[in-house]
Amino acid sequence: MEEESDGTLKMFALYSSLNHVLLNGTVFIVDELDSKLHPLLVRALIQSFSNPKVNTRHAQIVFTSHDPWQLDNGSLRRDEIWLTEKAYDGASSLYSLADFEDESGAKIRKDENYEKNYLVGKYGGIPSLKSIDILTVSYTHLRAHETTLHL
Repeated sequence: MEEESDGTLKMFALYSSLNHVLLNGTVFIVDELDSKLHPLLVRALIQSFSNPKVNTRHAQIVFTSHDPWQLDNGSLRRDEIWLTEKAYDGASSLYSLADFEDESGAKIRKDENYEKNYLVGKYGGIPSLKSIDILTVSYTHLRAHETTLHL
């Protein structure tokens, strides 16, 4: 087992719980489902819960992810996608795409490209990076330690 990839080890760890949930019709809760797993495998796992031949007992999955690729309107309905937005005071709000209205008051259409619209900030939930210049900080830190690292 020590020669297996982190993704394979995660699948082995998830399999028993996943099997139990699907057989018993319970709820499967996973934090960072996409961590260490191939995006196609994650999508297949998500879609298995919508497949009546696989999910005969109506089990449910609740998961978190930072991968916008999973925001596929062919896999998830608007009411199944929930986003969080952190306010300046640190409080977070949770909202569904089904309840979301744009600045003109229009609801999100079923045929919208959820992934693209999320990434351009249409739905909110985008982290604020104004005060962080990641490349400059990383590059400066690397240059300062270049001699120590023998690059």
